[in-house]
Amino acid sequence: MKRALVVGGFGVMAVAGIAGCAAGAAARVDSVTCVSWAAFESEESRIEAADLVVDVDAVQPDGTSDVYGYAANAYRLSGVSMIKGDLTDIRDLRVASTADNCASPAYANGDPMLQKGPLRLYLSFDSGQWITLSPFDGVRPAS
Repeated sequence: MKRALVVGGFGVMAVAGIAGCAAGAAARVDSVTCVSWAAFESEESRIEAADLVVDVDAVQPDGTSDVYGYAANAYRLSGVSMIKGDLTDIRDLRVASTADNCASPAYANGDPMLQKGPLRLYLSFDSGQWITLSPFDGVRPAS
């Protein structure tokens, strides 16, 4: 009879220990929503999907901006030429560089806005700001 109580006591302690670990793990839950990006196969499809397309000579870092719930690098543009869109003042254009929020880090292959040379940006207007079309199709070298 005594032996059963000792084994039973160890069983209770083991269950309590496991439950304690599980309770600690359940107390912290991180949630990540991954955006599914459309792929644009051609220059024409990127232009059609974008609200604004511009060629720029240079970009200047300008902090971060909230894009789909995460901090994205933001830039001021200079030497802007309009390709598509209707924007009256392009002299003070600020753009957030959409990043892949499921990659670690978010700009795992580098921020495409930091490429050398003149750039062509394919932009969407979302939540009161200009953002690149996607992490993969928002920036190309200008031709």
